[in-house]
Amino acid sequence: MKAASLAPLTQPQSFWGLALRGAHTLGWACATAILSAALSVAPFWFLYRIAIELFAPRPDLSEVRRLAAWALALLALRWALMAVSHVLAHKGAFAVQHRLRVGMARRLNEVPLSFFAGRGSGHLRRTLTDDVNNLEGFLAHMLPDAIASAAVPLAAMALLFAADWRLALASLLPLPLALVAQHVLMRRAAGRMREWSELQKRIADQVGEYVRGITVVKAYGRDARSFGELSGAVRGAVGWVEDYARDSSAGWVLFTGLLSANLVIVAPLGAWLHVQGTLDLPTYVLFLLVAPAVLLPLLRLTFALGEQLQRAESLARINDVLGTPALTQPAQPTIPDGRLDLDFADVRHRYGSRLALDGVSLRAEAGCLTALVGTSGSGKSTLARLVARLYEAESGHVRVGGMDVRDWPLDALLARIGIVFQEVFLFHGSVAENLRLARPDASDAELQAAARAARAHDFIQALPLGYDTPLGERGAGLSGGERQRLSIARALLKDAPILLLDEATASVDAENEALIQQALDTLCQGRTVLMIAHRLRTVMHADRIIVLDAGRVAGQGRHDELLRDCPAYQRLWRDHESARDWSLAADGRRDAEEAAP
Repeated sequence: MKAASLAPLTQPQSFWGLALRGAHTLGWACATAILSAALSVAPFWFLYRIAIELFAPRPDLSEVRRLAAWALALLALRWALMAVSHVLAHKGAFAVQHRLRVGMARRLNEVPLSFFAGRGSGHLRRTLTDDVNNLEGFLAHMLPDAIASAAVPLAAMALLFAADWRLALASLLPLPLALVAQHVLMRRAAGRMREWSELQKRIADQVGEYVRGITVVKAYGRDARSFGELSGAVRGAVGWVEDYARDSSAGWVLFTGLLSANLVIVAPLGAWLHVQGTLDLPTYVLFLLVAPAVLLPLLRLTFALGEQLQRAESLARINDVLGTPALTQPAQPTIPDGRLDLDFADVRHRYGSRLALDGVSLRAEAGCLTALVGTSGSGKSTLARLVARLYEAESGHVRVGGMDVRDWPLDALLARIGIVFQEVFLFHGSVAENLRLARPDASDAELQAAARAARAHDFIQALPLGYDTPLGERGAGLSGGERQRLSIARALLKDAPILLLDEATASVDAENEALIQQALDTLCQGRTVLMIAHRLRTVMHADRIIVLDAGRVAGQGRHDELLRDCPAYQRLWRDHESARDWSLAADGRRDAEEAAP
């Protein structure tokens, strides 16, 4: 039962739905908040009774002491109930927070990469942290406080009507005008809060971009105040606050004035009734003390509702994540047990309005190295990502082992695929922890065997703590070639039968390229390999080379066949060789300059 109550929240939620997810904890928090609020006016009743007793012809001091003791006891009980309410509310709120974050993390793991294309990392980081924290404010503070703020006027009115119905009605006279003013304020605020939410989203995205690109920013002598959209977004937020304060100040003054205006009515009316002899002095004093409690708590409730407009935007962003359809899973999954060939049949895919793949059909046979070559933007990386369902094809079929990838159980499909991207991502944690992402149960011996095969063992051993050395963000402190070899070691440790290589040697120097190429030769043995190549000489030995041009297959075959028959490949080869000759000449000139006396 306890485990079920902590199950992740994976569907869009409403505010009251979130409150219900807190179950008994938040329910008891609200109940104790109501009791605490009701008891806040109870001492006034006992003070009223004490005043009656003291103004009596023959006061009974023992009764006064008894009433005073009751007032103090109820006051202590009120504060005790308030403390219990806060503890229960926070306990329920933190439980809901935990379930939301786990549910969103699970959903982000299930959606295609196209979900992330239109959302900055700063935006998603804000949703997972700040927006969920805002909901904690609703559940732990606003929900019980709002209910208590609504309970206080009811308790105060009950007390006042019990004392004198005429003054009780008089204390309510400003309420209709105050409600009209509140409605106008809240209607205006709703649109302004959407503007504020968009400004905060822009700032979060731009701050993330500023931090990621801090090296470039500093290299050009810029700072946050002059950094393009970031400075513009911050200035926009300042301007918004100034405009909002200016536009809403008059309305807030009117609203707060009306909520506190009942005493202006009650005080002279009560004095007149007392002079007329129809109202005793203790009752008059009671109204002077309690009448403000009838309407002023509504001001607190209005502030809470204003904050709730911001939280509504937070919940909308959370629901945007939770409501994104996950990748479809087959109802009755079957797993092919034969050869794991890769087949693309008339595949089309686009990014927004740009067509990335236009009717691509090709085959990568099991146990063979199939290379994808072409200019930037020709669709090479898109094909590799379609195999792992990081993207979903717009039309056509992508098959693994003869079965469409949509019919594969996602976990089973990904378990059979190892990926080495050009941009290596390493997480905070030790070297060993980063490698064990591929296989958490791998032994130390298996870990070291994979690192040796990836030509990474020697530099790992040279680190201060070897395999236990903590890595900074994105593997800070390691060279590009070292990070790439760790990525290859991770793929070797996974030992998957299908391997996707996305330009694994494109951004490394000659020495690291040689080491990485040796590691790749080991990695590719006996696997279905789809390799995206930037340097054509690295795939001259491939079993099959597929030439892509503007999202279409321009040719396929072995290197010598394509060099003879494929114009697109001939252009690529000429460009590659020209660039290589220029690079070699530049290296020769540099060596000559260094050798010169």
